Amino acid sequence: MIRLAECTFEEAAELARDSKAVIVLPLGAIEEHGPHLPLLVDWLGAEELARVIAPHLRRAGWRPVLAPSLPYGVSPLAEDWSGTVSLSIATLRRVVGEIIRGLARHGFRRFVLANYQADPGHLRAMALIKRDAQQRRRVQVLFAGFTPGRAGPGRPSEAMVNPRVTALLRSPQPEREWHSGELETAMMLAVRPKLVRRALARRLPPAWVDVKRALASRPTTFRKMNPRGRGYFGWPAAARAETGRAALKLRARLISRELISELRRWRPARS
Repeated sequence: MIRLAECTFEEAAELARDSKAVIVLPLGAIEEHGPHLPLLVDWLGAEELARVIAPHLRRAGWRPVLAPSLPYGVSPLAEDWSGTVSLSIATLRRVVGEIIRGLARHGFRRFVLANYQADPGHLRAMALIKRDAQQRRRVQVLFAGFTPGRAGPGRPSEAMVNPRVTALLRSPQPEREWHSGELETAMMLAVRPKLVRRALARRLPPAWVDVKRALASRPTTFRKMNPRGRGYFGWPAAARAETGRAALKLRARLISRELISELRRWRPARS
């Protein structure tokens, strides 16, 4: 994948003139992920989504261009846990909006926001970013990963919690595998195993919480969902690196199929 920040201004200008260029911007979060995973899980997950969809886009004739990722996101569910940094919806909306406008000013027209953060506040900010950017129909904004209105806790998703993805899990309650549970732990084991506190993860008992129901009783936080818990939901001990690799590969295919279809359909409005 071409890395925008490693280009010269002349190379960036050439990319901006290419109608097949697609800016891929990973949106992350710095927030607690239980006692066994680091704060960067969602940031790393967003970058991994960008990495795995890129080959699919290239094979379909597009030219993915990786913009520097934004590590901070909207994380009110986790903001009372040490290390979590939660931006306001307004701040994330403004920052990402200005990034898109800045790149659009030089000619880029297609943007994919790669996102591994499912906090409803974060998804709300993403919906507003897309609405703001597409008002004049001169740029296209798409999502890869957790998606406003469709993906996220308690809502169906074509890719992130697709039944084919959850079928990969060993957990006896895959519908309750969410934050820092088997699937996220498996992703980290596949991508950055040295950052997983594996001995601890193997000893953690399952934490079965009905996240959908908890989110419906607003306002809520991770602590309110499970006051005696340690900030994870699911069964981390069931995680395996091979599950993480298989899930990333499958998600990449499912996400890319939809992205490619939407990229082909869109035409920018004339000035």
